[in-house]
Amino acid sequence: MSYNGSEDTWRLVQERCSACQYLSPSRSCAAHGKQQMAVIKHKQHVVGEGISNIMEVIIPGLYQDDTCVVWCPMLGMGDLADAEAGNGESQTLITRKPVWNEQVQSLVLDFKGRNIVSSAKNFQLALRQKPQHVICQYGKLSPTNFGLDFRYPLSVIQAFGAAVSTIFWT
Repeated sequence: MSYNGSEDTWRLVQERCSACQYLSPSRSCAAHGKQQMAVIKHKQHVVGEGISNIMEVIIPGLYQDDTCVVWCPMLGMGDLADAEAGNGESQTLITRKPVWNEQVQSLVLDFKGRNIVSSAKNFQLALRQKPQHVICQYGKLSPTNFGLDFRYPLSVIQAFGAAVSTIFWT
């Protein structure tokens, strides 16, 4: 996993994809950009009197048989960050935006029964086409513990990558 100099774009890659795993290193995606697992973009947005950290996560899409698109440069796939939305080859998850609560003078987000401590790193992700359907949530449980809940279509490594990418959020 790596990030750019401004710390607002992260890339999660795998050394070799399933299509290249038995090829020599020079003929596999390992030498030509690696398999892209996710691109995570960050920005900030003013909500009420607060500033919310916003995340967009682009992941490979799904085929009709529910297998994942392999985003390998050796298979003719370009940069995942430039993938066209809605073509089925990629999926975009977006941050559910918190709302400003006058009573507590803070941004709030409903974690549905989870006892979450206020933190700039708390987030929920939903598919762009279903913004009310939470796919991933990351929240502070105590001063030293965070909880990460996720479901299909995110994999463990993609959900963990999204959580790690909040390291610079304040």
